[in-house]
Amino acid sequence: MLERGLRLPTVLVVLVACGALSWSFGRWWIAGGNAPLRVGWLAGALLVAMGAIVLVTGRRMWWMRHGRTHVEPLVAARVLGLAQASALTGAVIAGLDLGQAVALAPDAGFAGRGELAVKWAVAGLGALVLVAAGLVVQSWCRIDRDDDDEESGRSEVS
Repeated sequence: MLERGLRLPTVLVVLVACGALSWSFGRWWIAGGNAPLRVGWLAGALLVAMGAIVLVTGRRMWWMRHGRTHVEPLVAARVLGLAQASALTGAVIAGLDLGQAVALAPDAGFAGRGELAVKWAVAGLGALVLVAAGLVVQSWCRIDRDDDDEESGRSEVS
């Protein structure tokens, strides 16, 4: 777990780096005369389902922040780890999927590559849902400092 929390710029750097690598590999692969890599419609749906599972798992942290329940510190740490891992994993997958979609875009009118580019884009959007779920649940895991520490005015990740 990251001490200060996973920040959006870090996630964006991972997403862009993976996207650039995926795009360059995809263009190289297609330019070599190879068939484009394939993905199914189910990939995007599974990634959205994973994001929903992360949100449902983190729901206990939201309830704790609003005084409705108590969460053990070990459980809170595990939920935070799941949230951060989901955000980073989603960023990697989104970069890979969206990079492939962009690599196929110039050949969209050739041999069904347009539909394949849409499938890659849908999978990438599903991965972005996973990123969003991870970042939201991470924000639910933040705890306010005690009254003794209010002079710093910052919040801490549990």
